[in-house]
Amino acid sequence: MAQFYFLSVLLNILAGLILIYGKNLVGLKSSDNDSESAQKISFGGLNFDSPGFRLVVGVLCVFVAVMKILSVFRNDIPVIGDLFPVVAGFLSGASILLEYYIFTSSESDSVPPAVYKVFIESRKYIGIICVVAGILHFVFPQVMLL
Repeated sequence: MAQFYFLSVLLNILAGLILIYGKNLVGLKSSDNDSESAQKISFGGLNFDSPGFRLVVGVLCVFVAVMKILSVFRNDIPVIGDLFPVVAGFLSGASILLEYYIFTSSESDSVPPAVYKVFIESRKYIGIICVVAGILHFVFPQVMLL
């Protein structure tokens, strides 16, 4: 469906930009510094550093990735045809949702160290993968794996 194609491109780029340029909510929780929270990234009234906005983006990334793997777009090969954008959507959604969970959780040691290292410490790399996946998926819609 064209709607999920558009949402996949849009959310991969948006989540990638949040992961690359947005503040690390886990770092904000541990520092509790008001001078860092004074600088907010906003566009059109949306605060991209808001935990609620990030929760919505994370849930939508995972939902669109699931729907994208289930729906086929214009004579594309099922599952394999959109593999790169789907994996990027899952990675970005998981990273944003895990960051939100750690930010709102009262227990700080509830996440295994390997998961923390991959999804929180490497969030900028996941963001780059998402932006590249979104741009390539937009530019080359009929290429397999993109």
